[in-house]
Order: sequence, then structure tokens, then C-alpha cells
Amino acid sequence: MTPEQSTALRIARLMIDNGVPRDLAINNPAIPQDLREFVREALEREETIILEPARMLVAEPRRDEWLRQVDRSQWYYWPTLRDYLLVTKNWPAPSVRSLDEITNRILGQLTRPETEQFDIKGLVLGFVQSGKTANFTALIAKAADVGYRLIIVLSGIDNGLRRQTQIRLNRELVGYADNRAGAVNLPPMGRQWHQFTNEELHGDFRPGLANYAALQGSQPVLLVVKKNGAVLRRLHAWIDAAPEDVRRVLPVLIIDDEADQASVDTRGTYQADENADDADYEPPSVINGLIRDLLRKFQRRVYVAYTATPFANILIPHDTVDPTVGNDLYPKDFVVDLPKPEGYFGAEELFGRLDRATGEEVEGLDVIRSVTDQDVLALEQNTLPPSLEIAILDFILGGAARAHRGQVELPATMLVHTSSRIAEQQQLAGLINQSFGESRDEWRYDRRRIRERLREHWNTAFRSVIRARHAELDVEFEQIEEHIGPFFESVDIRVVNSFTGEVLDYEREPSLKTIAIGGNRLSRGLTLEGLMVSYFVRRSVMYDTLMQMGRWFGFRNGYEDLTRIYMTDELAGWFSDLALVEHELREDIQVYESQNLTPLQLGTRILQHPAMLVTSRLKQRFASTITVEQSYSAQVVQTVRFPFRRLYDLTDLLDNNLQATQTFLHSLGVPTRWIRNGPLWQGITADAVLEFLENYQVDPEARSVSLPLLRAYIERQRDLGELLNWTVAVKGRESADRTLGDLDLGVPGGRIHQVSRTRLASDPNSLGVITSPGDEEEGLSKDSLDRARTFQESEKLSANPAARRARPASEGLLLLYPISRHSGYDLQEGGSRRALFEHPNDARSRDVLGLAISFPHSDNAQQVIGQYTVGTVGWRPV
Repeated sequence: MTPEQSTALRIARLMIDNGVPRDLAINNPAIPQDLREFVREALEREETIILEPARMLVAEPRRDEWLRQVDRSQWYYWPTLRDYLLVTKNWPAPSVRSLDEITNRILGQLTRPETEQFDIKGLVLGFVQSGKTANFTALIAKAADVGYRLIIVLSGIDNGLRRQTQIRLNRELVGYADNRAGAVNLPPMGRQWHQFTNEELHGDFRPGLANYAALQGSQPVLLVVKKNGAVLRRLHAWIDAAPEDVRRVLPVLIIDDEADQASVDTRGTYQADENADDADYEPPSVINGLIRDLLRKFQRRVYVAYTATPFANILIPHDTVDPTVGNDLYPKDFVVDLPKPEGYFGAEELFGRLDRATGEEVEGLDVIRSVTDQDVLALEQNTLPPSLEIAILDFILGGAARAHRGQVELPATMLVHTSSRIAEQQQLAGLINQSFGESRDEWRYDRRRIRERLREHWNTAFRSVIRARHAELDVEFEQIEEHIGPFFESVDIRVVNSFTGEVLDYEREPSLKTIAIGGNRLSRGLTLEGLMVSYFVRRSVMYDTLMQMGRWFGFRNGYEDLTRIYMTDELAGWFSDLALVEHELREDIQVYESQNLTPLQLGTRILQHPAMLVTSRLKQRFASTITVEQSYSAQVVQTVRFPFRRLYDLTDLLDNNLQATQTFLHSLGVPTRWIRNGPLWQGITADAVLEFLENYQVDPEARSVSLPLLRAYIERQRDLGELLNWTVAVKGRESADRTLGDLDLGVPGGRIHQVSRTRLASDPNSLGVITSPGDEEEGLSKDSLDRARTFQESEKLSANPAARRARPASEGLLLLYPISRHSGYDLQEGGSRRALFEHPNDARSRDVLGLAISFPHSDNAQQVIGQYTVGTVGWRPV
């Protein structure tokens, strides 16, 4: 969106918000004639946005009745913030309305501030980089409007993050004495905020700047404090010195941002009985104890935790009691699951997700690029790997393309996060400086070679992705070329760590163009404005840590097709796995809400991973592992994940599977018949299939298929008289392809033409899906096919699900797919798919034998089990 379009849309929204009919607002003289159609289409798109409500578990369903009696005509802070979002930030009206409705529901759970005594604890679950700060800013505004007087925001553990939050709240709530542009106006006398923290990097709380009288007046007090022991102790001492009667009647709201970090107890004894006398009692960890003790100082207190990775928070013991520092921080009163905002790109959108119901994978956006093991080794040896050089070119081209789209004044950032070690960050910065400088000099003084390289890269690596997302934005290289030089000149390379003291201050530099190299300071909470290219190879085996390091999650309006994320295939697969964990966690909350369960009844399950931990072992030390039963009735299971990043393991696995398949098919004898693309056998026993599944192998890190669970399910159904008779079919190509080749599987009747299946660009270890529509109809009788057609028509099912419904419970279907190692030889560069092997003629490359098992619907389906982590309240399979 160009600045002119943004201004025109802002004018129309403002007029409509003030009651002007839409047509009159669009045709207002303040909106240029040539922009009116754009404004009309944008407003029409906004009208079609469906607002998804927040999911909410509450301890007292009627607690929010007090809010319905509040006179909102006297409110100041929320109406001011609302106007700011609509006019200055140019938010769409539906987004502001959604924020208003959701924060009303949260506010209702906070209790009337005049209530004699209350102790409220809640949790708000968002997505990484999804607007949680906007949510708690709106909540603070409304809390101040209804009479909460002291608001303390605990903002991470880093000075940079605390400062970022302070600036955001000053701009949107507090205002400035000079009424500067881009911020709310300074409130009138009597409504101005008292503040004892400021925007300086070290502007944290200090008692010498604080006046107790502020706690006794009518104006609200706002403190933005990092979670640091020394700072929190200073805050404790200041509050302890305040008059007792002030603390007794003062309504306080504590917002804990990034609440899974530092706030969760990692040391204390778990005491469920208030009168427990534990000789081995150990106090809680420092920050956790200081937060709990801070709450105890007030009789009217609310604690609201905000996080996108709540694994540690929901594993806090539900019923712990500590007479020294107070009860733990479990959200006993409410849990809110915020909806995914319009235009947000999270783990599922970027990396894809397994669909457990179908066994297929939801494809992610084609912006993931692979960092090979050789590239990682190069980094360790202090040399610049080829993938990082390409990533820098991506940044230059993406920046030039954004400038062509009218976004030249907006910030643009490239993140390089390869190590937590400061020395290694400094060394890498030197290499990037040198490489970037050489490329810039080539463009300045002798651009022939680099121009051709950039032009080819734009045409092959960018344009296909752009066409797939926004065909109207596809342009020739020559149209962005004029912006390359200015972008080269504007880029600043910065190392952001504790040694350099460097910060990314987008307030001071709103058009900042930078390559930011760092580690911990760039790994959580801190927003990187205009993040376009991420180069990330830092490995973490904990769900929450890994998700929080994903600074690329968020809103990329108008340039998501230009973003790139470079990481190892292993990490890309892990992020895809975490998308499933996140999806199932929210699904459980949705089910619990429909059952009117309370937070103290919440027993959320967290799917375990073969290579990662849910959170640190100390944070989950009171958690336990359970086995949850599931059924394969009317489901298809297919092998779509293979260890392509571990070629030696892959070679051994594929050699084994070829041998196992040849032995199995040879044992079946002459096929019952040959279908159009391969042999088919019918009447095969369950025992023969089970023996094959005993010999076939899958990647132990792949969670999409568990052979032990599959075998257990088949055995249980067999014992009930089901899945006794199996159809086995090899699904090759109907016609030969010279490049894909044929495969000898030892089947009487000839070789089988191999099929092509390619890898997802967003998850290079995954084929996404190997079945085709109609494959699961193999072996069905005419009556069963007729039933399948009926299901398709009456229940609007596609061919494969309908076939599962129609297949008799006594029959199973095993499909085998001979996949050529040359698959993808004809792919165009830059698409959403990758060739099966980059070097199919390499000695380690192999043909792949994939399988799919189609299970019929069963009224007597037995359950098999999977492993999950749960807290002190067990999961409820409601």
C-alpha cells in the first residue's frame, strides 16, 4: 500500500466512524478521484472479515455482570486509544472492533475495583508476534477508565524489550508534553499518568524518582519494569514504605508480558496443603517469589499473564500454597485463547502442519530456504556460507521490490541469528560487512556481473512466489532495478548484543534498513520491524524457546511474498511439528469452553516430540506423561516424512524398505489382476500385512506415522473379526517416463513405472501427501463403490474419505508408491516444491517406497495410544 493509498483509506475510515455514509465518505473531495476505487475495494474486503471470538475458560461465569452497569460515557483512555488505532495507525475497523470486544471480556473478569478484596489471576494466550501488546495496552486503558489505579507491566528480562514496551505505552496511552506526531495527545489535567519509569535504556524503576503521593490521588500510575531481582526488590521496598491504608484500598493490575520467561517457578517445593509442614521445604525461584510476594502486598489485586508459549504456565501446579510468598501464579480465574488475527503468519502458515484427521500435511508458504550441514560447518569454521550470501541478495531484492511498491519509507530488517556467543556474532558481522560491502561496490562501480546475478535470481527465485500470492505485483527486474542502488546505500549492519550495547530504535529511525546480527537479545519479545529475511540456525530442543526465537512470525502485509527464512531442514521440520502442538492445544481449550469447564479443571495435554522437550525440565518438574487413546477408524495413514537432511540414515532406511517390499510382494504370489498403473492383490491376510509392517521402517523422528500404533490397531480389530481381508496395490505410473524410470519389485508380470512425488519447500523433509484422489477406491466391490458415490453426494465428501466410509469393516487397503529418485527433475526454480534429491545420481540417493493404509469406518474401533505431557490436573477427553 502506497502512502497516498494509506492516507485515503484513513480519511474514509475516520469519516465512516463519525457517522458519514460509506459512499459519501469515499466520494469526499479529500480523497483523490483515482484512489476512490481502491478505497471502496479495501472497505468492502473489511466488511467480509469474520471476527472470530476469543475462547475463554472462567471460574465464575457471572463475574462480568459488574461491567454491564458501568457508565462508559465518562471513559477517556480507551476512546482515545481507539481513535489513535483508527486514525493514526490506520487499523481496519473490524480489527479495532475485535480488540474492543475481546478486551471487554477480559476486563469483565477483573472485578469491580471498588470491591473490598479480590485476588484474580488469569492467562491470555496469543501467538508469537501477533499483537499481544495491543491487547494488554487496550486492557490497561479500560482498567484505568474503570478505576484501577496502579498498573505494573513486567516486560521481559532485557533492557531493550522493557524500553520497547515503555515507548509503545507512552505513545498509545500516556502521550508526550509536546503532543508529538504519531502519539496520542497528552491527557488533560486530572487524567495524566504518573510514571516512575522512562524511555531510556536504563530507565527502569528507581525509588528516588517515585512519590508515594501519586498512589493517593485519582490519576493512574504506570510502571514498566523488567523481571530482574534487583529492580523488583527496589519496587518492593518502595511499596512497603507506602502507608498501609493506601495499599489496602489501592486496586492494582499487574501485566506479566512473556509470562513463561522467568516468572515460572523452577525451584520451590510443591505444597498442596496450606497447613503442610514440609521439613524439606525449599522457597520458589527468585523472580517467581518476588512476583508472588508483590501481589501479597495488596488486598485488591489482579495478575494477568500474557504469552504465546504457555506450556510452562499451564503446567504450574493448580493448587500449590505457600504461606511465605503466597500462592503460585496458575491462572485460576480465567484463561483466554486469542483468535488468530487477520493477516497473521504463524507456524502453520509458514511451515505447514500435519492434519491428524487425514494424515496429510497442510502446506506452508513457499518462503523457507534450506541451510545445509556444510553451511553450518562453514559458520563454525568462521567462513561465510553460500546460503548466507544468497540470503543477503534476497534482502537487497526484497528491499528494492518493496520500494517499488511504495514502501520505501518503511523499515526493512534482516535477522542473522546463528549463535548465542558474542565472539562468534562479532566474527560473523565482520564477514557479512565484507561481503555486503563488496556487493555494494560492485553495484556502484562495475555492476555488469552482479546485475546479471540479481536479475537471474529475481526471475527464478522471486517471481513464481509473487505470482502465486499476488499476480498483480509481478514485475520485471528492470522495474525494481532503479531502487537497488538506494537500498544498498541505506542498509546499516548492526550487532545487537550486550557487548556492543546496540539497539534497534525504530522510533528514532522509522525508516531504518538494517542487517541485525545477534543472539539472545534478538530471540524473544523484541519486535523487528519490517523483518524480511531471517537466517537462523540456532538449535533449541524446547518448544517454548524455539517458538519464541521465531521473530519472523507476525504481520507482513504487502510483502509476505518477499520474505525468506533460511534454516536447516531439521529446524523447519520441528517448526512444522510445533504448529501441530499449538493447534491441538487450542483445540482442547475450545472443547473445554464448550463444556463450561473452569481453569482449575483445565487439564490440557501437550503432544510430546521424539527429539524436543515441552519446556525446561525444571519448569515441568511437576508434570507427568500420559498415554492418550485414539482410533484409526475411517482414517488414512501415509508415509510423507523422510530424513532427507540425514542422507546416510535415509539411505539405510530406503534400502531396508526396498528389500522389505520386494520380500512382501514376492510372498503374495501372482497378482489378482493388473490395474491401469500396477499390480493388485486381494484376500491378503492381516498377518501378512502385519509382518510387512514389522519389517518396513519410518524415520523415528517423524510423528505422522507410528508403526507400533498401527500394528496394535490392526491386531485389535483383527481379534474382533475386522480387517481380516486386505487389498494390496502398487500405484505406479500408467505410462513410462524415461527420466523417472522403472522399478523391479519382484512382481510376476514385469517392472513398474515409477511415480513422481516432490518435497515441500516449506518443510523439506516432507512430501506433503503421496496419495491421489480416488486411490482409496482400489479393491471396492460395485456395491461399495455405489455407497461411496452416495456418501460423496449426500455428505459432500471427496473420493478418498467416501471410500473409507463405504469399505466394509472387514477389509483393509494397503497402497505402495514406487517414487523415483529423479522426482522433480522438471520443476521450475522458486516454486512451492523441491526435487526429491538435489543430486539424484549421487551414490546416497535412492528410490523411495512410500505406503498408505486406508482404514474403513468401524463401529467397534479399538483405541491405540500416544504420549502427552499434562500438569497436576489430568487431561479430560470430553
